[in-house]
Amino acid sequence: MIGIIRVLTTANEEVLGEHGKKMKSYYHVDSITRCIPSQPNGIYDAASEALAVPKIVSLAQELEKEEFIDAISISCAADPALIETRSVVKVPVLGAGVSGAHAASMAGNNVGVIGITEQPPIRLRNELGKRFHSYTFSPNLRKTTDLFSKGAMEELLQLAQHAIQSGSDVILFACTGFSTIGLKNYLIEKINIPIIDLVEAQAIAYQLIERRKKDAK
Repeated sequence: MIGIIRVLTTANEEVLGEHGKKMKSYYHVDSITRCIPSQPNGIYDAASEALAVPKIVSLAQELEKEEFIDAISISCAADPALIETRSVVKVPVLGAGVSGAHAASMAGNNVGVIGITEQPPIRLRNELGKRFHSYTFSPNLRKTTDLFSKGAMEELLQLAQHAIQSGSDVILFACTGFSTIGLKNYLIEKINIPIIDLVEAQAIAYQLIERRKKDAK
């Protein structure tokens, strides 16, 4: 079972459990989800990430104590506190951004990244290496909560279409909130190149960990 850390603070159980629900539905992955406190707008810049780091580390340590948890995933494109968390817990720790970059690298050679920050997440960008093609964002969609606004889907479609027109052969999300709003299901009806959803990528990475454990027995 994987412990999912959400960096968007919410009391809405449906929103909180959306990532775990998707992992279960598509990949049969069981999970427990917790969110960090006092960050209703999630992580959207350097300052909000700095505030989140110690909260993520503390929450990871709590999750590790949960029975049946054999891996933890930080469900945020920026992979905040990834190194810090790996240094204090014994179970494998996944990052959404790095997991997505690996998946995108298998799907194409020119990865168009779309997100909500001014620059692509550093770890995600570095993992893509030469396969990174472009990055785009909308100035109107800068926080996770903005994604629920009217017209958000249409704006994100325009970003994806722009990336394709400029030469991208795969689209990589750089925001786990895109999964919460069901963006991939919306886009696949309108564009015809692979789309990498970060929540799905985390589930795939976890399955690889589980397969390695089984093979080692």
